[in-house]
Amino acid sequence: MPHASIQSARPALRRLPTRASRTVQAVLRRLLPWVFTSQRLQLDHGNADEGLAREFAAQQQGERTLLLAFRHPSPRDPLVLADLFWTGVPEAARRLGLTLPRPIELRFLYDRGIPLWAGPLIGWLLQRCGGIAIHRGRLDRPALKQARDALAQGRHALVVAPEGATNNLSGEMAPLEPGVAQLAFWAAEDMDEADDPRPLHVIPVGIRYSWRRPDWAALEARLTALEQHLGLSPEDQGNRRERLLRIGAELIEALEQLERLRPEPDQPLTQRIEAYRLHGLRKAESHFGLRASGTLQERCRRIEQAAWDRIYRENLDQLPPLERSLADWEAHADQQLTRMRLVEHFTSVSGHYVSDQPDFDRFAEMVLLVEEAIGWIEASPWNGKPCLGPQRVELSLGEALAVQPRVADYRSNRRQAVQQLTNDLEQALTELMRARLE
Repeated sequence: MPHASIQSARPALRRLPTRASRTVQAVLRRLLPWVFTSQRLQLDHGNADEGLAREFAAQQQGERTLLLAFRHPSPRDPLVLADLFWTGVPEAARRLGLTLPRPIELRFLYDRGIPLWAGPLIGWLLQRCGGIAIHRGRLDRPALKQARDALAQGRHALVVAPEGATNNLSGEMAPLEPGVAQLAFWAAEDMDEADDPRPLHVIPVGIRYSWRRPDWAALEARLTALEQHLGLSPEDQGNRRERLLRIGAELIEALEQLERLRPEPDQPLTQRIEAYRLHGLRKAESHFGLRASGTLQERCRRIEQAAWDRIYRENLDQLPPLERSLADWEAHADQQLTRMRLVEHFTSVSGHYVSDQPDFDRFAEMVLLVEEAIGWIEASPWNGKPCLGPQRVELSLGEALAVQPRVADYRSNRRQAVQQLTNDLEQALTELMRARLE
C-alpha cells in the first residue's frame, strides 16, 4: 500500500526580534549602487529626497513623528527606499543646509513569511535594518504593539506599505488595507495620553518603474516565445493587445481545466479570471473552515495563516506518537497554499490595464506577470529573452496628512475615521501615481 504524501509538522515559528545595526546598514548603503548598476536600474529621487530631508530634520529635532506610507509595486522597493533614506535624504539635507544630528534609522513592517521563501540571510538582514516581523493573516498583537510604540515614541520613523504586498504594476494600485490608518490613530492617542504635543504626519511616497527606452521588438519576441510555449500559432505582429489576450486566455483555460471549471460561451476573459480567483479561494477557505470575507488580499492572507498554523505547531515535541502523526497529516497544506498562490498571481491581472493606456510599460508589465505565473506553475523560473532593456524608478512625495486633527472624529466613530484616513491616503498615492504617468 503506497504511503500518503504528507508534509511533516514543524515547531512553531519563533518571533524575529528587531536588532537594528548601523554597521550592517552602512555596509548595505555602500553596496546599493553596485546592486542598481547590476540591475541596470536608474534612480530618480524627484522631490522625495528634499521633502523628506525637511521632514526628518524636524523629526530629529523633536518637532514631529513620522509614518511613511509607500506604493509597493515591486520587490525592489525596499532597496530603492533604503537608498533614498540612507543616501538621498542626507545628501539633500546638506544641499538645503539642514541639520540631521544622527543617521536616519527606521522601523518598518515586513511579512514574517519572507524569510521562509527568501532564506534566513534575508531574515537576518531585515532584522538588522530595523524590520518588525508581522503575521499578516492574523491579529499579531506583539508586532502591532511594537510598531505602535515606535511611532508614538517618534525616535524612528515607521515605514509601511498600505497595499500589504506587491502587485507588480506601476500604473494600478491594489486596495489599501486599513492597518496604516489604525496604527496612526493608536499612536496619536498614546501621544495625547502622554501630553506629547508633537504632530504625527502620514507621508505618502510614490514609486514608479518604467523602461528607459521602449523596445517593441524585444517585447514582441517575448510574446512570440510565450505563444510557442503555449502551443499557439503566431498572430498578426502588429496587434499586440490581441496577442496578449490570447496568451492570457490560453493560460486561464489550462487552469480552468485543472479546476474543472466550465466558463460560459463567449464569457469575457476578465470574468473568467474573476471566476477562477473566487473558485480557488473558496476551495481553500472550505478546506480550512474559513469565512469568505474581506478583500482578495485579506482572504489570501488568512488562507496562508491557516496553513502555517497547521504546519508550524506549538509544543510539537510534547505530543504522543499518534497525535504527532496526525499533526503531520494536518500539515499537508501544500495543495491549498499552491491554490492560493496561483490566485495571487492573478490578483493584478485586469482586462482594462493595457486597454486604458496601451503604452510600452503596461504591455511589458503584463508580459512579465504572465511569464512569472507560468514559471511558478512549472516550478522553473521563466528566463525571458531578449531583455526588455534598462529601467528607471521615480520617487515622489505627497502632502503630509496630519493625524491629530482627526482624533476627535476617531473617538466619535472609529471605523469611519479609519476609513476616511485610508481613503485620503489612497487618493494621495493615486495622485502621485497619475502625476508620474502624465
